[in-house]
Amino acid sequence: MNRRMSSFQHSSLMSGKTHGLCLDKITYTSMPTTPDSLIPPAVWQSLTFEWLWVYHGYVPIQAIWSSEVSVPSGWFWVECGLVKIRAGDREITLKAGQSFFSAPGMRQQWFAKGTRLMSVGLRGLWPGGLPLYQSGLNLALTAAKTKTMLAATQELFRAVHGLQKSVSYQEGIITPSRSLLDWSRHEAAFRAWFAVYASQLQQCGVPLQPRTSFKDRRLATVCAAMSDWPLDQPFRASPLALMVGLGERRVLDLIRAHFGMSAQVWMERRRLEVARQRLISEDTALKEIAFALGFRHPPHFTTWFKKRTGITPTACRQGLSTQGA
Repeated sequence: MNRRMSSFQHSSLMSGKTHGLCLDKITYTSMPTTPDSLIPPAVWQSLTFEWLWVYHGYVPIQAIWSSEVSVPSGWFWVECGLVKIRAGDREITLKAGQSFFSAPGMRQQWFAKGTRLMSVGLRGLWPGGLPLYQSGLNLALTAAKTKTMLAATQELFRAVHGLQKSVSYQEGIITPSRSLLDWSRHEAAFRAWFAVYASQLQQCGVPLQPRTSFKDRRLATVCAAMSDWPLDQPFRASPLALMVGLGERRVLDLIRAHFGMSAQVWMERRRLEVARQRLISEDTALKEIAFALGFRHPPHFTTWFKKRTGITPTACRQGLSTQGA
């Protein structure tokens, strides 16, 4: 799986210029200084970020509702076309000029023919694996309220992709080999973009997720263990129960309450997401991906994948994925 991991240091939300991205050109408010937001430096330094993509181009699948897909946190702007999002019991329609803050989790999506997006995807996590933002997302902004985020994202796109005018989703998720200098510049650009992202969420009243209660720490431990569970092994609740000092039934109830689904369903969706990402971003043989995900025979993997996505692994690899926001 294509991963870009980094620790986020609060002090490195820079106040000067970065390659391709100049903070003095972007207007944003500072983070709040209320007691709830004053967090020790050791915690800020332990935040984990995974920069997943920045792209600007046509979506890969149009005029078809996707299957339910797992999406990370992110933001996208509808340059042209029409987007529909189904998340929970909500259906959200986005027209050209509007933008959308995505909540991490499950959703369906539909794009009109000719839809073009500018999009950033990321995972931002507290120590222990809980997302920095969750509630209050799946938030649509009008064109008038989108300007600051759009300007920041255009700067980020230029910093990462240089003079390219268009980059597809499939191209955007691939991390090429880079020099230390280029890596540092790209990292600085992403972090500066995130400062604008966090400021915009603050202005919209979207809170940071709680992280301090005992219940949250137990849940964070469980979530981290589930995220690290080997996908070629059956899921068992007993090791998690021992880790947090709870009974297996209580751990399973905690998982269902947090994710809105059983542990087995969540793990199955994680397996599907890993399969999709590896197919898109790697040249690894299908047989090897199938074995890594717990399938003893590649045809079983193909049948399983097609049943859940409507396309074969080969078609997904060729760019017919239903993702793209």
